[in-house]
Amino acid sequence: MTLDAAAVQALVEEVVRRIRAAQASTGAHQPAAPSPQPAAAASGAALSIPDRVITLSHLERLPAAVREVVVDAKAVITPSAREHAKDSGISLVRGKTGGATAAPTRPFVIAQAACRVDASARTAAIARAVPNAQQLPASGLADVVAAIAAHASKDAARGVLLTSRPAVAMVLANRSASLRAVSGRDAASLAAAAAETAANLLILDPGQFTGGSLERLCADFHRTASGPLPAELAAAASGCGCNTHTH
Repeated sequence: MTLDAAAVQALVEEVVRRIRAAQASTGAHQPAAPSPQPAAAASGAALSIPDRVITLSHLERLPAAVREVVVDAKAVITPSAREHAKDSGISLVRGKTGGATAAPTRPFVIAQAACRVDASARTAAIARAVPNAQQLPASGLADVVAAIAAHASKDAARGVLLTSRPAVAMVLANRSASLRAVSGRDAASLAAAAAETAANLLILDPGQFTGGSLERLCADFHRTASGPLPAELAAAASGCGCNTHTH
């Protein structure tokens, strides 16, 4: 059978029409691919990102109020992501291997400096009471505060500093961009101050706490999730924006 040009054109048009109809039918039932989003989304709460490589783009998509992010214990965090987290006041907390539902395994740093009496027994008791605790060598007050700041910046660690000079230690600690330190003489006032400021360091005079109250206080502080950083502190953490001096 011989087809003329008109018949061939009609046949081709019919084939093309059927192909397009089939494609349209398939596309209508195929859901659009979701854009990758961090797991959990409650503003101000600890938020988890299950990916094994954490990049700057992950953190830039976070809700503005998020100040703590749980990542996999073996996740690779890119330098730009670390820098953004530091500049934005976001704590990157490593959880257990397996992703978003893992419990935080945030390090807890214990230190003593400028104590009137040897506080080694108290720091050892805190280390037994708090998971993931590590003790820093006793040293001068400025050196110990600098060491705690380094841990907080690198590992999102929380900690406690035992000292008989809490006022001086507070001034030193709060000069550091990675530390938000609070002090007090009782558990209730300390807990309130830590919650209000999203603190990551307690500065305590061990002589003002008896029995096991110091250990319980530190264990509770380590276990309690951070709230959102107050707007006033978030603004201060961003710096003054000038380029005439360091911060």
